[in-house]
Amino acid sequence: MLHPTHEQHFMKKVKSMKHGRRPTRQVLQSLYAKMMMEYAVFNFNKERLQRMIDEALDERDESRFLVLTESYYDLMENYKHGKVISEQGYELELDFDTN
Repeated sequence: MLHPTHEQHFMKKVKSMKHGRRPTRQVLQSLYAKMMMEYAVFNFNKERLQRMIDEALDERDESRFLVLTESYYDLMENYKHGKVISEQGYELELDFDTN
């Protein structure tokens, strides 16, 4: 799955609602996959909106620019406090660069 040092860092971020029980490898892999998906979706949408905003500016399309910037602000607002993903009683808090 992960290099041992990365796994140790990852494990420190996983919080248990089962009071100290170490999650199974399957749970860890599921959390890791969900984490990667959340980051991928966020970055894809952020970059796509930035590109479309730049295009609207280049085309001097004010109405499209306003719609896209509103979508961009909504995306940033949705992720500014991070996300919590969970699997079988274990949670992982994710932080996103929304600056």
